[in-house]
Amino acid sequence: ATCATAWSSSSVYTNGGTVSYNGRNYTAKWWTQNERPGTSDVWADKGACGTGS
Repeated sequence: ATCATAWSSSSVYTNGGTVSYNGRNYTAKWWTQNERPGTSDVWADKGACGTGS
């Protein structure tokens, strides 16, 4: 899969927003800001991304 735009702690994401972090894609389930993907329930892990997959 192609990686989404890299997650930024200062950006606001809303339901359906996609980001990449540490080589994985995540989709936001609701409004979030400064919640690191992989450490919060707000992010749904969509699997690995990048050139190696």
